[in-house]
Amino acid sequence: MSSLLRLARTLRTFRTPQRTNTMSSHFFSPSHNPSPLGLPSSRFYSGGGRGGGGYTNYQAQETANKTVLYTLIGANVAVYGYAVHLRVQAKRGHQLPFVRFMQRMTLNLSEFQKGSYLPILTSTFTHLDIGHIFSNMFTAYFLGSFLASAPAITPLRYLTIAVGSGLAGSVGHLFSRYYQIQAQAPGTRDTMRGLGFSGSVMGISTVAACLAPQTRVAIWGIIPMPLWALVTGYAVYDGYYLNSVDSRIGHAGHLGGLTFGLLYYIARLRGLRY
Repeated sequence: MSSLLRLARTLRTFRTPQRTNTMSSHFFSPSHNPSPLGLPSSRFYSGGGRGGGGYTNYQAQETANKTVLYTLIGANVAVYGYAVHLRVQAKRGHQLPFVRFMQRMTLNLSEFQKGSYLPILTSTFTHLDIGHIFSNMFTAYFLGSFLASAPAITPLRYLTIAVGSGLAGSVGHLFSRYYQIQAQAPGTRDTMRGLGFSGSVMGISTVAACLAPQTRVAIWGIIPMPLWALVTGYAVYDGYYLNSVDSRIGHAGHLGGLTFGLLYYIARLRGLRY
């Protein structure tokens, strides 16, 4: 997902490092020093009293939700560490393992059309530079922890939102690349690779904004705004740059994650007490 905070900064796009033709989707732009996204001033509440069993169950559920979140973050960090190791080995002349890693863990339209389907999932856990993974994990931690506190969210629902949004982001990326290539040079091989946890982060953020739209967040710890405005603003930003040929940000992946989060809220969560 790219940076929610970029919307409040200069709308400057981020290009991936040289020699890697990837389309990143990160929530904070590594072009800047990320600033903290302030924790909400209010949290979800539970129907049970603090002294009753309802509150105890709520605490256990929140802990389980956070376990899911931390497991997802751990998976992203582990894959990134392995990618760093393979890049070091590639620089020393052992390039084949890194090439295979890129084929299995990043999403490419041409390879997908030839039957490489697994990267639809694995690419959502893949990052190639420290700024990208830091920004995604930073946002996933804060907004993901906030969503974990919602009584309407069970561990299974949490996992469904995170993984489903990531898959929807991958599908969005594939559709976007297909139409871009058809418009520019039909029949040519796709040279762009999609990767990153941002589709999942966008889905998590969207569900949180639907459940508690008036929750206040503070950009840089200074600029307050409701969560719904932050997510909506970023959706508008992604939509505006969706077909930009110069952008290396996976805008379609972000919108795919947002769409899944919104549809999941409408289908499964709307009307629940939280």
